[in-house]
Amino acid sequence: MNDLVLERRARRAYELGRLRSALRLAPFVLAAAAVAVACGRPAGLSCALGAMLLPLTVALAFRGGGAGRGVVPGLLAGTVALAMPLLVQIVGHACIGPACMALCMPSCVVGGAAGGAFIALRARFEERPAPFALAALAVAGLMGALGCTLAGAAGVVGMLAGAVVAGAPVLISVRR
Repeated sequence: MNDLVLERRARRAYELGRLRSALRLAPFVLAAAAVAVACGRPAGLSCALGAMLLPLTVALAFRGGGAGRGVVPGLLAGTVALAMPLLVQIVGHACIGPACMALCMPSCVVGGAAGGAFIALRARFEERPAPFALAALAVAGLMGALGCTLAGAAGVVGMLAGAVVAGAPVLISVRR
């Protein structure tokens, strides 16, 4: 066999291996969307968020580098933001009207802040923290939105604001 054929086969095997590895994240994304629906989130919205999150996580993980390394921390951080408002609902708080702002909205902000701080702390160990942090925040934002839509658009904005406010000081200190 000629070297060019061997090189192509090796490259194809390498790319298929990367794709298989990236697809291992799919069950976690699908499970998160299923949990959101099971906890009363609108099925259409949860499916739409999952449909955006799934290719994003697979593509970033397949790409690799700093952005690829940010996927799993982003999923973990987003799971915190996903869980907070759902836990509030599970313990019996009815998120209806003004009552939603009393507990659901703050839980989204706290979940986002915890996730943002986690991402920022992990980004400190990256040679180039920006691609890692941007990828992780994008993944965490979509994952957290699966739960924070419980408090409406304000819940999602609150979660994202919490992530940025909690993570920004750490990221700024890394740049120095």
